[in-house]
Amino acid sequence: MKLKSSAVLFLDLLFITRPLLLVPVWGFAAFGYWRCKGFSIADLPRSLFLIQPQVLLWIIIFSLSVAAVYILNQIADIEVDLKNGGKPLIASGVVSPAISMAFAVFLSVVSIAVPLAFSRTTLALLSGLALLIGILYSFKPFSFSGRPILDFFSNATGYGLIAFGAGWSLAGGELLNRDFLFSALPYFLLMCAGSISSTLPDRPGDMECGKNTTAVVLGNFKAHVIALICLISAGLFSLINPDSVITICFIGTIPFYLGYLIAPNRFWMEATYKAGGAFTMICAGVLIPLMIPVALIVFFMTWLYFRLRHGVSYPTLVPVNSRT
Repeated sequence: MKLKSSAVLFLDLLFITRPLLLVPVWGFAAFGYWRCKGFSIADLPRSLFLIQPQVLLWIIIFSLSVAAVYILNQIADIEVDLKNGGKPLIASGVVSPAISMAFAVFLSVVSIAVPLAFSRTTLALLSGLALLIGILYSFKPFSFSGRPILDFFSNATGYGLIAFGAGWSLAGGELLNRDFLFSALPYFLLMCAGSISSTLPDRPGDMECGKNTTAVVLGNFKAHVIALICLISAGLFSLINPDSVITICFIGTIPFYLGYLIAPNRFWMEATYKAGGAFTMICAGVLIPLMIPVALIVFFMTWLYFRLRHGVSYPTLVPVNSRT
């Protein structure tokens, strides 16, 4: 019985890291690696062999810092998560805040200590920076998640600069130079757009909890216009500093943003970040084919966990109808 309880606790701890949300972290790191190496569309036929397995392992180790941030954000947002419904694992008491915090600390230490042990100082610094931004984003008195502009700016920094930078550094590139900043800029802007869009559905719950997000302060439509400007800027910069990958991401994403601009309803609102984000990750999966089956496995395991452990269907989190 004790062994079973330990196994269940392990699963609960695994899924409070929101493993499906780590896929974009891997994707942006892949973008950074690909861009630094100077690969092109012509290299795609051999893309399976372009990134060595140890590089993928280092990306996963770096992503543990982001997993810790996801846990910290849930601890800070317990009240908001309860109001927004669904099945928040920490807010609903599946895992206590104390145990969750201990696990977040463990992941944080691993994400910094392991790179340091193997003389990957830059990767350790990026893990530490991701944790710092996550703390500023989640906790008072800073609470960037509830401040206009800072909410999406900090998110975009985490993905478009730090995760991108992790891949860039693993490819042997330096971070403090013009090449990195110009290469990362369109990815940063792409993530600005996605971050703003993902907060639009949460506006009612955020307003009730007093979180002054960009969407709360400006309203959904004006916030969407800013997201659209960020997305168009990403597309333009991908032409100024040629990057075929970000150009394709822009072309595949812009129809959903124009759709919401023309018909501002729930379908197009969610399509901006769900369909647009999925398309972007498919692009990352084309660069690193191994990401596609891994992402599918992570999704299936998440679906299975919520269905069997909590009786809800993922991702809708609607209770599974019991048969009589």
